[in-house]
Amino acid sequence: MQIHVARHSAQLGVFSPEEIIAGLASGRFLPGDLAWRDGQPTWTPLGDWPEFRAAGVPPTPGAPLGQAPAASTIPWEQGKSLGSFFATCKLAIAHPAALATGRFAFGDWLIFCYVALALTLPFQVAHLLLAGDQNAAVAAILGKFDQPQLKQMAEQMAATPETPLAIKLISMPLGLAMAPLIYAGFGLIHWVGQRVFRLSVSVERTTAATLLACGVVILLGAPFQLLGFDLTAQLVLSALLFVPVCVIYYRAFGAATGVSPWVQFGISSLIWFVILCCCCVGPIMVMAASFAKLQA
Repeated sequence: MQIHVARHSAQLGVFSPEEIIAGLASGRFLPGDLAWRDGQPTWTPLGDWPEFRAAGVPPTPGAPLGQAPAASTIPWEQGKSLGSFFATCKLAIAHPAALATGRFAFGDWLIFCYVALALTLPFQVAHLLLAGDQNAAVAAILGKFDQPQLKQMAEQMAATPETPLAIKLISMPLGLAMAPLIYAGFGLIHWVGQRVFRLSVSVERTTAATLLACGVVILLGAPFQLLGFDLTAQLVLSALLFVPVCVIYYRAFGAATGVSPWVQFGISSLIWFVILCCCCVGPIMVMAASFAKLQA
């Protein structure tokens, strides 16, 4: 019989007894997490269930109903320092299940994301100094295609003056300052997607988990900016790293929100599909139809 599990009034999902035993052993679930199944009058901590006690799960030692007895084991939530920052990144990559104990206050993880971006700044400056004119690189690639529209676009891009380096360097801090807020905005959109599928993860936890996962991925990807100053090499590198980056991101994000990484990946894929349809495919179809009418 399936069992409903919740933590701090947030639904974690519905699981089989075997999944819960494995989750308790890995740290995904806590003895103080509340659980309920059909036929029970109230929600009860997992540590008080006889079948889980028999599997070696400790009881909840006097913890109030609904309160998880364990404190956060995430280094960043125990103290803010570079050491705790890197320890948290290592935890998110190697042992993401431990993230389930986190409080995930939004302010803590907003700072975490800013620290990650600050550490990537030298790599971004080096890339900016050595990469050259990206418009010219894109124009060179488009010019290789035997399509009049693409060739015309390539000519326009090649004729566009390159942005002065000083302006790029000045605008970089502004972009870094806005980036975590943009990531949090995507976290808010993802929370809406969770609600569509009736996943009761709080807004704060979802956005904080987004900032955590983004910070880890940003830090890991920073050194690769030094490997490919050729645009083609950058595109190939991005394609090769896409799957590993997704695995790291969604394992951390899923553990932090208490939802399966596959479920979170599916929600993100659906959200991006809708966004692309609304913002890209729809306008392109309208423009194509208008162009066809003008040609007629």
